[in-house]
Amino acid sequence: METPTVQVPQEDRLALLETFAELVSERWGYFTARRLTQHDANEKTKVERKTATEAAKAVTESVESLIKSPNDANSKKVTSCRDVLKDARKVVANAKKPFNEKIKPLASIVKYCDSVAIPDSLKELGHPIVPQFKLSDWATKAVEQTKSKKQ
Repeated sequence: METPTVQVPQEDRLALLETFAELVSERWGYFTARRLTQHDANEKTKVERKTATEAAKAVTESVESLIKSPNDANSKKVTSCRDVLKDARKVVANAKKPFNEKIKPLASIVKYCDSVAIPDSLKELGHPIVPQFKLSDWATKAVEQTKSKKQ
């Protein structure tokens, strides 16, 4: 069943388009703020994250040792390494906590914009979301251009 389009007076349509442009701009503002905050978090927790990564590698190596030669010493080493990793992850979580508190509402509003506000606005403008299973010509060309730039 095809969705009927509603005829909106020209002045109202222009106001809706302006509001839609503001909505999309605001959404991208939140998205950009989230990415910048995430980048800042990564920079400021670099040492803690490196320690956790090294602890994770130690767990992997100790598990491999245990698999190759199962004995009590290797078993204790796995347990010890896992405890170190658990503690390192807690340190990372605590270091990132203030950043995550800033990121959470930004991520939530971006998700809301993408799943509710923008589709509803498009519907009001007479352009309901329709699943696209095949890329349009411009989309295909754009994807090809970004692939060739990366190579």
